[in-house]
Amino acid sequence: MNLPAVAVRTFNTFKDDSGFKKLLKHMGKKLEKLRDPIKRARYVHKKIDDELEQLFEDDSVKELVSCKQGCSACCHTQVAVTEDEAVLLTSIIAKGHPIDWTKLFIQAKAGNSSKDFFDLPYSMRGCIFLDQKGSCTIYEDRPAVCRTNYVVSSPELCVIKEGVEPTVKLLNTFGADSWIYSFFKVNRVNGALPFLVKKLLEKGRRSNKNHDISIGH
Repeated sequence: MNLPAVAVRTFNTFKDDSGFKKLLKHMGKKLEKLRDPIKRARYVHKKIDDELEQLFEDDSVKELVSCKQGCSACCHTQVAVTEDEAVLLTSIIAKGHPIDWTKLFIQAKAGNSSKDFFDLPYSMRGCIFLDQKGSCTIYEDRPAVCRTNYVVSSPELCVIKEGVEPTVKLLNTFGADSWIYSFFKVNRVNGALPFLVKKLLEKGRRSNKNHDISIGH
């Protein structure tokens, strides 16, 4: 797992466009100047939200999109995060935010392997940040990819119980995808959420540090 599929799709669509290349270069330079991982993660999340806000000014988009806070149909799949996002999530946990520890350790064993993750029982694939009602408990700090996967098809089609991803119709989020692509490229470590979070938590315990630890050291 390196780059999110939707971000890669957007890149492949516009990679030969000179304007798109300049845009990615500009985004990359901006992100490289932000050295604090938590600030950089939240900066990108804000940029993504701004891009999406413009899309949702269109009434037809509001009508077609079925995703909303509280729906967890897609929250049993493997989520890719950057190292910055893993640091952000780890800092939230370190402050006492509750998570499903059993699922964290089980999911982390799958590493970055999609096959091993989807071999897990459906009940064990739920995001570690879901509450008992299936609502995201870190909605304001949810990963970049969770912010852009808006579907214009039935939420039931997002459920992956047999390990085979169904065909869903996604809203085109090219601007937000560009930020995600640049975000993942500027991070030297990316991977599955539970795998990176567990790794950081273990290093945090050893070093007694919080958000300033790094996976690469």
